[in-house]
Amino acid sequence: MTLPKGTNSRSGQRRKAAASASAKGRKSSPHKKSAAAGRRGKASTSNKQIAAFIEGESIPVAAPSMGLMHWLRLLIGIALLPLVWISLESFFLSFAHAAKNGAFWRTGEFWFFVIGSSLWLVLFFGLRSRLMLWFYVAGHELTHAVFILFCGGNVKGLHISSSGGHILTNKNNFIISLSPYFIPFYTMIIIVMWWIVPLIFPEYPITIIHERLLFAAIGLTWTFHLTFTLWMINRDQPDLQQNGLLFSIALISLINILLISSFLVLASPNVSWEYFALTWANNLATFHQRLMESIQEMIHMVTRWM
Repeated sequence: MTLPKGTNSRSGQRRKAAASASAKGRKSSPHKKSAAAGRRGKASTSNKQIAAFIEGESIPVAAPSMGLMHWLRLLIGIALLPLVWISLESFFLSFAHAAKNGAFWRTGEFWFFVIGSSLWLVLFFGLRSRLMLWFYVAGHELTHAVFILFCGGNVKGLHISSSGGHILTNKNNFIISLSPYFIPFYTMIIIVMWWIVPLIFPEYPITIIHERLLFAAIGLTWTFHLTFTLWMINRDQPDLQQNGLLFSIALISLINILLISSFLVLASPNVSWEYFALTWANNLATFHQRLMESIQEMIHMVTRWM
């Protein structure tokens, strides 16, 4: 996902070697040049490198095309912004409803989720290490790999280290590129294991302790995903550049808000899927009216100050 800071000298040697090789190439015959260009053309169309960076130098990434797809993604990104706001508003309203009668605060699911989340925050801000970076890079690249396979592509190479990583594939799209930012890889593994383990060991019944430990693990791994996602978005990420910054951030925000809303529904005894859906639909229906009222109020305040 990145080049380590200590590789500057080696990268300089590689650049010198590349310059020397290109100089030799200029002396070769035109037939050799055309053959080499053909091979490079075939390689570039068959293999694509998907990488994200943590620190140090970034591998150069081609600037996004300013063609039709660029403007289409920009328009979709703008259209997603109201949905992001509506989803965030619906989450807070649902959370307030869950907490209103105090039952939500008394659930073991809530407190174990908070314990797991708090534990990760202490580790992230107080004890962050290269081992944590390695786990993040591994989850990031493996998420790319899973979505490549889902989309019918082939994984031709995978590199993971605490300094960064990349994956080589013959297929790429915005779902593959952005999937690590809205899919909490380790949370998904825990949820899948929660369903598989009882099938393998039916003689061991699930108890309330197991359920609370599940929410603690979800709290820890989801907060792991959230903190590293926010930390990475502040850096120069090719995944975001290639798909347009506005479109990428809007889509990532929307899916993450819906994901945490799902956890709220699962943990709360008085917030159902139906309640959240009705709240979301009501906020959508009244969004335009409330937006116009807010704009009019802002214009009134500005004109009064003037």
